[in-house]
Amino acid sequence: MNFKRIRKSAALVLSAVLAASAVPFSGITASAVDTDLSGNTLLQSDEITLGKLVSGAITENDDDDWYKFTLSEPSKISVAYGADSAMFWSHVYMYDGTNDNSLIYEQTLKNTKNINAIFYLTAGDYYFCVHGGSNGDRAKYDLKIAADSSSLNVPGDGSNNAIGDAAEIELETKYNAQISLNDDIDYYTFDLEKEGSVTFDFAGGLNAVDWALYDNKDDLIKHGIYQKNDVKDSRITKKNNLILKPGKYTVAVGANEKAASYGQYTFSFNYVEKYNDTAANGIIAAADLNRDGTINSIDASIILVYYSYCATGGKETDMNKWIEENYNIKK
Repeated sequence: MNFKRIRKSAALVLSAVLAASAVPFSGITASAVDTDLSGNTLLQSDEITLGKLVSGAITENDDDDWYKFTLSEPSKISVAYGADSAMFWSHVYMYDGTNDNSLIYEQTLKNTKNINAIFYLTAGDYYFCVHGGSNGDRAKYDLKIAADSSSLNVPGDGSNNAIGDAAEIELETKYNAQISLNDDIDYYTFDLEKEGSVTFDFAGGLNAVDWALYDNKDDLIKHGIYQKNDVKDSRITKKNNLILKPGKYTVAVGANEKAASYGQYTFSFNYVEKYNDTAANGIIAAADLNRDGTINSIDASIILVYYSYCATGGKETDMNKWIEENYNIKK
């Protein structure tokens, strides 16, 4: 096989996307048949139409059937592959033709004859290869690749994969975005004219994502992980309040480092200037907690730190006592 370089992120998704299909090979009716040998190499790939079934056959040892499909925009794609009972061994591969033909998915099937897999991919050209075994396997298979647009509305062309290429966004605007198998981090930047409370409102059908906040010097201010509260949750829903001074900020959202997952998400940054008049994490920041004679962002920040402490297992339920112990403040 050619182009055998696999992306690091692909290795994290393989176990999640391979599953035995409940639909046997005989249950797939082909609408197109590969009757020629033009698809024997990547450069001779047969174009396939998304959403249409195609039938092929492994006719000799180490035979390859190559297919090409194109996504005009970031999409959720589903791959259904089924081989008949004569196919003891088969191997499938998917390559990112827009990014140096890098290998983004591979599976070797033994006894398991079917694949139903979901991928989230960027716009571009892709190649799918079916490779027969070297032990005389000669059999038929069916393949269907379908795509649903992710309907993203983030500014730019999707190349916001580095802090210097962050997409400029507006406050108080809801955006649709996607963590893709071949595009697993996004950067966004916004300007804050006045100090205030900024709420990072995030929701997505992923298991977990890493996020980070940077200042106008690209120095890391804060970071964390958004994840489902319960394994039964269908998606992540999080709101994080941040007290920020005027300036430029950049936020990164990426696949979780320890357990990457992929999918669509929505987010917004909602701003309140007079945050002392509003609730911060359910508590009104209208007390001089550090006893310096004024009610300001320091008091609000203390509340957020305390509730972060409680959310991560802290046992002290008397906030005033906790403040006295941690900030050396006495009544």
